Amino acid sequence: MNVKQPAKGDGVKPSTANYLKAFAFFAIGVVIALAGIYVGETDDAPGAALLGILLMIAMVALGVKTLRHKT
Repeated sequence: MNVKQPAKGDGVKPSTANYLKAFAFFAIGVVIALAGIYVGETDDAPGAALLGILLMIAMVALGVKTLRHKT
């Protein structure tokens, strides 16, 4: 009885909900970055621009993690 067992993760793809969540995280991250850059430029606060960019990176990473999660 040589029945091949599927390897972990074979045939399992991210669901549509995961794609939508990932897109939402990407979009929110870009909006936060743009807002931070705008505040940094208008108020002469370079820390706000840096914070916006760091938050964008975090949101993109969260989106990638969500997209890679297989359900």
